[in-house]
Amino acid sequence: MKIVASALSDRGLLRDGNEDQYLIDESLGLYMVCDGMGGHVAGEVAAERAIEFASEHISAHSEVLESAAGQPDRYVRIQQIAEEAVQTASQEVHQLSRSSPKYAGMGTTLTMLVIVDDKAIIAHVGDSRMYLMRGGEIHQLTVDHTLANEMFLCGGLTKEEAATSRYQHVLTRSIGPHQFVTVDTLLFDLIPGDRLLLCSDGLSNYFADESVIAELLAQKEITGQPQQLIEFAKEAGGADNITAVVVDTLLDSDAESEPDADERMEALRNSFLGRGLSVRRLLYLITTSTVIHCNAGKEFLEMGDRCPGMFIVLEGSFRFTDDDSFESKLVKGDCFGQGNLILPAKSHARLIANEPSRMLLIDREKFNRLTKRIPRLGNALLRNLSQHLSKAMVASTDFSPGRRKDLGTSS
Repeated sequence: MKIVASALSDRGLLRDGNEDQYLIDESLGLYMVCDGMGGHVAGEVAAERAIEFASEHISAHSEVLESAAGQPDRYVRIQQIAEEAVQTASQEVHQLSRSSPKYAGMGTTLTMLVIVDDKAIIAHVGDSRMYLMRGGEIHQLTVDHTLANEMFLCGGLTKEEAATSRYQHVLTRSIGPHQFVTVDTLLFDLIPGDRLLLCSDGLSNYFADESVIAELLAQKEITGQPQQLIEFAKEAGGADNITAVVVDTLLDSDAESEPDADERMEALRNSFLGRGLSVRRLLYLITTSTVIHCNAGKEFLEMGDRCPGMFIVLEGSFRFTDDDSFESKLVKGDCFGQGNLILPAKSHARLIANEPSRMLLIDREKFNRLTKRIPRLGNALLRNLSQHLSKAMVASTDFSPGRRKDLGTSS
């Protein structure tokens, strides 16, 4: 996959200086935006040094980035390295803030993107944002770590009230004020044609809705994108420093497009498990999944096999036979083994591929780790799962030909 990036930063119309900083390091596939805060030049120093410390940590592990291809565990390790880089930046900026009165209280946001092969890793603290434009649709991939947003997520404010709240820019997490900080991370698949935007709040403050962002990012020529975005923010008021980093993913002429990422996303979105989830949350869920290929006639599961999780048919069809010799057919979109996401169990049925087919496995252990690591997402996933299983139990007394659904084999 070929990556092209362009960036620009501007002090805006009302600020004397520019406390925003950004980085594009194509050799590492590393892109960052920081929005500094603090008196005098402290904010500028915090942002500049945070980028320096974080990029040095990534560079020190460049051999892991270079050897990741074909080794899925390496991408998870890179996600850990990105988190470590942000933690290192926080520790170092915190120490610097204690070294001199002129730096006291300084801090910065930090939004990082690392691209390795066809994978993207995000590490994020603060209210600088990252957006993904895919298929003409805009998705915010980061969560604002502000008091107003926390109040919205807890139900204390509506979305409209949070957007105009006096707590809108009160950060609940940032780099520097404390030695350690909680870092949001996300690992996801990139698709050729994806366009990513990293920006400070001097730009995102003026995004009234997703249609505005989509219109701004729709321009095909990437080199003029950052200038266009900055002009937009200035025309809207330009009250803060403005920074935009735009990253395009293109299909390498020597590589073939990999359809699995988009297909897996659609399968999860259309399943009961993905009901009501944003693309950002679906990108987390997709990290628990694996595509399994089956030849015609292959016995995918035997009676009594231990199920590793839940399966969704991506392509082809399977013959389903349970312990009562009830036979049915699973086709694209049907799922099996939902209950295994809660408790491990042995298969009560045989699954045999009728034709060359593919299954999407949602691994139980990965699913459980995800629900614990991100409680809000976990609550949504477990609510969808419990509702589906409850409906299946109610329907289990129906022995009509539609019983396939009652056995938990349909989405």
